[in-house]
This record gives sequence, structure tokens and C-alpha cells, in this order.
Amino acid sequence: MSPFTCLSLFVLLSLGVLTSSSRNHLNPNHIRRHVRHSSLQEFDNKKDDPALYRIGIGIADITGPAAEVNMMGYAKYGQDSSGIHFRLFARTFIIQDKDGNRVVFISCDLGMIDQAVKTQVVNTLSKMYGSDVYHVNNVLISGTHTHSGPGGFLQYLLYTIVSQGFTKKTFDAIVDGIVRSVDRAHSNMKFGRMYWNQGELLDASINRSPTAYLNNSIEERSLYKYDTDKDMYLIKFVEESSGKPIGMINWFAVHPTSMNNTNSLISGDNKGYASLLFERDMNGKDTLPGKGPFVGAFCSANLGDVSPNLNGPVCIDTGLPCDGTTSTCNGKVENCIASGPGRDMWESTEIIAKRQANKAKELFDSANELISGPVSFVHQHLDMSKQVFVSPLTGKTVRTCKPAMGYSFAAGTTDGKIFIRFTII
Repeated sequence: MSPFTCLSLFVLLSLGVLTSSSRNHLNPNHIRRHVRHSSLQEFDNKKDDPALYRIGIGIADITGPAAEVNMMGYAKYGQDSSGIHFRLFARTFIIQDKDGNRVVFISCDLGMIDQAVKTQVVNTLSKMYGSDVYHVNNVLISGTHTHSGPGGFLQYLLYTIVSQGFTKKTFDAIVDGIVRSVDRAHSNMKFGRMYWNQGELLDASINRSPTAYLNNSIEERSLYKYDTDKDMYLIKFVEESSGKPIGMINWFAVHPTSMNNTNSLISGDNKGYASLLFERDMNGKDTLPGKGPFVGAFCSANLGDVSPNLNGPVCIDTGLPCDGTTSTCNGKVENCIASGPGRDMWESTEIIAKRQANKAKELFDSANELISGPVSFVHQHLDMSKQVFVSPLTGKTVRTCKPAMGYSFAAGTTDGKIFIRFTII
């Protein structure tokens, strides 16, 4: 329910007087009717300030069962969880402009998100607050892409093969945690401002397919300074009344695959670790994870072939470099593995996390470009099997076809091989 329904309810909620059970007895139709109206009323005296927003920040645990559940990411049979490295969280940021446009961004320590999770989250939020407040067109859920989270919660067959089916306990824990994080963000919305910053981080990522990248034309490669995106992009959230920082989102392109496919402990990998480091720095070292008021999200970006394993791939049987073109060792993909920069995956996770956290803190402290204007949500569905375009190679009009799993899918990557044994002859 919205704390902006009326002043008396807002005060009671702020003081914690209303319990969960007492909230449920309030008329939901009355609540829904006033959520949007009441929040807009608070903007009446501030209409001329396009850089002022209502901002809500929230965090909640989404870890779920942590034993005997196949992990999502490496598609490896037998990589089943046996405990917890550190817990997983959903981090929510609600932004509403002066015209009532509201966007919800949620970053989750998960491999990915699909329609089943979003549909269930949106349906639950719509029942709690009304479909005019939260709906499919203003709720965006993102996975950090950790490969050490639980599997079995995605709706499509391909992603449930190695998990051997759907795991409802995992799905429910994820949905419940996401909804709880949104509820917490919704309940503490306040006036605030947002600041933008960006800068290069050069020692936390490499291109894991450099020979493939060189197949791009010289003209295209000349447009970019590096063979991966080295820029970190950051938004800083500040409370208007106190000037106190309340949250941070950043995007940096690197895979959360510092924890390799021998790992069996649930982990947010380098992205989740960086979030915990940043939040501890802001909330105080004695604050438990997920319990402080400040929330910092380290989100996935254009991380396709971007690896945190800075030592690059070597043949684990000989110690020699892998074949650069095929990423194999004597024709076998499973012996070509990347690692580093630490002595093991635990140290590597910590190193890459600290480098991201330190860069984010530098950008956070110096962020001074004020964000202003309306907020909106854009999500496009595109049928990639029916696209018509002119080929840059032949100049002829061509059309895409239905997708298929090719050699590269079967081979996996140097960060972790797929479950299929694959040999190049």
C-alpha cells in the first residue's frame, strides 16, 4: 500500500504503527484510487523544478534454497549448490517525475530474468497497489548475470535442461524477494535528485574472443578505443531535504564469472560482491548485508564477450596458451580455461569486485551532472527471424531465418565450457 494515501496513514507507516495484517484490512480500492493523486499533490509546490523527483530505494533477499539446486549460467550438469558464499539480493529504485510518470528499475543477483518472473512480480504489485501504479510498461527487472545463482526458475525449456526442470521454491523466493524490495522502496519514497557520471575502468575486463573481434572491419574497429567497453556509467541518488546520498546504480561491462564452474556455493560473484562492499562503505562496517538504508547496484551492461579472468585462457593440461582461433587445446575445448587475476576464484572475485567498487566510489563522489526531465520506460520485442535488410557484403536484400544452436554454443566459452563434450577435428 502507498504511504501517500493520506497524511495520517503516512505518519503511521513511518512510525511502524500499521502492521502487515492491519494494512491488509484497509480498502484496497480506496488505496489504489489515491496512490497517484496523493503523490502528485506533493509536487504541486515544486512544479517548476524539472530536476526534482520522488525516489524510493529498497533491498530484499532473494537467495532461496541453497543446496542441491543446479546453478544457472555455465549449463553444467552436476554443478549443484551446496551452500552460500554470500546471499543474493534484489535492489529496487523507483523514480517518479513531476507529471506522475513512474519507472521501477530492479537489479537482481541472478543469471537473468524472463517473462515468468516479471509477469508474477507485476501481477502481485498490481494487486497490492493497482495496475495504474505498477504494470508491465514501467517495471524493469535486470539480472546481474552471475553464473553462481540458482537455476530452475526460468520458463523456457533450454534453460531448464541442466536443472532438470522447474524449481518452484527458487522461483517463489525470487518473486517474493523482488516484490518485498519494491514494497520497501515504495514505502520510503521521498523527494530527491539524481546525478550522472562516467569514467574508464581499465583493469577489470578483457575481450575473451579477441580473434573474433578482429574479424570486424577496420572501419568499425577504428570507431572504438578498446576491444571492449571500458566505461562505467553511474547514477547517484540524493535526498532533497538532507542532501544525504541514498542510493547508486552503475553499469559496467564485465561478466560475473570470476567464480568458475567448479564452484558450488551460491554467490553474486564480482557484481554482487562489489555491491556489498559499496553498501558497507556507505552504511557502516557493522551494518549487516541488505539491512542498511543505502542501496548500491552494480548492474550488467553490454558484457557479451567481456571476461573478468584477466590472465586469459591457457591449457590446463600443459600450461601453454590455447589456440587463439579456436580456443582449444589439441582440438579439445574443455582444456582451455581462463582465470585470474587472483590465485584462485575466491581471490579473483574479490579483486574484480574491489576494482569496480573503487571506481564507482570515485565516480560517485565526483558526480555533479544534474539529471532533469521526464522519466519513461522503453522495452521492444523484436522477431529476429523475420528481419529484412541489405547485406553489407553483397549489397543484396536478405532476410533472417529461424535460430539454431551452432558450434559456438556447443563449445561454450573460455570462462566455462558447456556440458556437451566438443572436439574440433
